[in-house]
Amino acid sequence: MMMTFGAGIGTGLWVGTGQALKAAGPGGIALAYTCQSFIVWALYMAIGEMTTYRPVHGGFIRQAAEYVDPALAFAEGINFWFLWVMVIPAEITAAVSVLQFWPESNKVPLAAYITIFLVITAIPNIFPVKWYGHVEYGMSWVKILAIFIVIFYMFIMASGGVPATNGPLVFTYWKNPGAFHNGMKGLAQAFVQAAFSFGSAQHIAVIAGEAIHPRKTIKSVVMPIFWRIFLFFILNIWLVGMVVPYDDNDLVNGKGTIGSPFVIALKRGGQTGLAHAINGFIFLTVVSCGVTSVYIASRALTALSDMKLIHPVFGKKDSKGRPWLSLIVCTLLGGGLCYLNLNSTAVQVYNWFASLVSIATFMGWLTMFTTHIAFRRALKAQGIDPKTLPFKAPFAPYCQYLAILLTGFEMGCEFYLALFPNNEPPSAKAFFSIYLAFPLFFFDCFIYKWWCKTKIVNPKDVDFSEARIFDEEDRIAHEAESQSGTVKMARYCDPIRTMKNVVLG
Repeated sequence: MMMTFGAGIGTGLWVGTGQALKAAGPGGIALAYTCQSFIVWALYMAIGEMTTYRPVHGGFIRQAAEYVDPALAFAEGINFWFLWVMVIPAEITAAVSVLQFWPESNKVPLAAYITIFLVITAIPNIFPVKWYGHVEYGMSWVKILAIFIVIFYMFIMASGGVPATNGPLVFTYWKNPGAFHNGMKGLAQAFVQAAFSFGSAQHIAVIAGEAIHPRKTIKSVVMPIFWRIFLFFILNIWLVGMVVPYDDNDLVNGKGTIGSPFVIALKRGGQTGLAHAINGFIFLTVVSCGVTSVYIASRALTALSDMKLIHPVFGKKDSKGRPWLSLIVCTLLGGGLCYLNLNSTAVQVYNWFASLVSIATFMGWLTMFTTHIAFRRALKAQGIDPKTLPFKAPFAPYCQYLAILLTGFEMGCEFYLALFPNNEPPSAKAFFSIYLAFPLFFFDCFIYKWWCKTKIVNPKDVDFSEARIFDEEDRIAHEAESQSGTVKMARYCDPIRTMKNVVLG
């Protein structure tokens, strides 16, 4: 549960929102992040419905293979693995950039920082999953604390509670310098950055294979996701547009967290000491996301091997169940890319990785929406009423159809940026540095389908027998609770517990 929450709070939110605000203005990022929030909510609901019904190892990759086509599963598995391998250098690059907030950090060679951060992200994954979970649990609480601090401060600042603002700000910066910036190109860049900020929701399905009580765990994660998205993304981003103008000098020229709108807001409010503290929080959250990226990338590669979609050697595990070979491959590959920083600027390298992650994220979202629609068709073909599922996605499948349209629009925005990049002439280099994951996805799908002669799955042939095993376990557990008199009564008068469930699950 806490890992799911923490995975979405990282570099994209803390640092990337500054890039989006600078490119599109407050109105642009408000529109981009609000649309993105709907897509991610619909995605969580779709994955939550499928995963609570069949919480098995292989997650969404296995779902795509068994509901749609093994070729699609192969392409999505490689795409998802590629996405999270790219996140490793993106997060480590961001960690280096965050340190630039303190001039004293420049005394240490860049290669040394990269090596240190690689070791830090790898170590928690060496220990058993239980210990990794403890690390991520603690880091997620750090993220929660930091997020709430900046939300409350920006709300007070926008309301005029900070003397340095000389009164309420509210929509002052929407009027001067303006709500939108750089027209359609700026808005397109905000959509791309928003995709990187949100990341993917597929890790819910990955975690399900290692959860002790998967149905209960996944349901508790998915249920309150609307409020988490609202609090930590929509409200946060709207407040950012109220307290930081898009032409702020640090936002335009600053590197790393010097250009973070959250740090800038604290500095504009005269809270320099708090800005240093928040920068420390940001550093910890970036490192945490690096740890998570190694975990998810290695599990995705292992799942592909276990399902025989790639060579079984990548599925090798030790006596504790840790996929040691996949961990080594992902850490070395993602870590090796980090050293590109030695021959270029950190900001440019970060933008490359962010763009690659964004288009891979879009392809993953489209795959999952397609898989969910196929899942619903299989239920209908076999006479299973969606109302009987442990968790039913609200307004499905209509929300998923709308989300597909919005995702297609956002992919068009990134295609536009790939053809006509900012501050440089159109070129093949600029195009493929942004849109490389798109042709790779279809290439993987075509090659696998041609080589393995796979066929689209008939909805009547989908095997739901594993789900029935979980149904029987739930029935037995419920009967045991009823006989022992331990069935929990609903709580109606505990506001603290209710708030905790809404925000954290």
